[in-house]
Amino acid sequence: MYDTFNVGGMYRVSDAAGVTKVYHCGQTPVPPDPKIVRASVGLVNYIPWEYKQDILALVKSLKVEGYTIIVLEQNEKSISIDELGMRMGNVGARHALPVQQNIALISGNETFGVKQEVIELADIVVELPMYGINKSLNVVVSTGIALYEIRRTLSLEDK
Repeated sequence: MYDTFNVGGMYRVSDAAGVTKVYHCGQTPVPPDPKIVRASVGLVNYIPWEYKQDILALVKSLKVEGYTIIVLEQNEKSISIDELGMRMGNVGARHALPVQQNIALISGNETFGVKQEVIELADIVVELPMYGINKSLNVVVSTGIALYEIRRTLSLEDK
C-alpha cells in the first residue's frame, strides 16, 4: 500500500476494530509522515506499529508464533467472507481450521494485491462478494469490513 492517506485510514479502521498492532511492509510509507499522521487523526501515536521490509519473513515468523494468517484478496483460492465463520471452526464445519485468538489480516496494495507467495502461506484467503458493476473496494473499506467480520466470528466462538 503506497498511498499515505490509505495508510492513515488503516490506523483509523484498526483502532475502531481493536487491532493491537499494524505492520508496514515493502514500500508502504510509515509514520511520522505528516500525511499519515493527519489521515490517521493521530492514531499512529496510539497503535503500535512496526516496519518489516520482507513480508514473507514476517508471515513465516507470525505463523511460528501461532498466528492464524488471513489474506484479503480476490483469488482462485479465496472463499467468500460470508464463509469465514465456517472455516474458522464455527458451526461444526467440515473443513474448519483451528484458529488462534492471534490473527494477522494481510491486506495488499490496491493495484497489485497480495503477493502470490504470501497467499500460499495463508491459512485462509477471503474476498468480499461484489454485487454491483465494480469488482473491488478501496483497501481501507475492504479491510474494515474484514476486521469486523473477524471480530464477529470470534465473538461467536466465545459463546
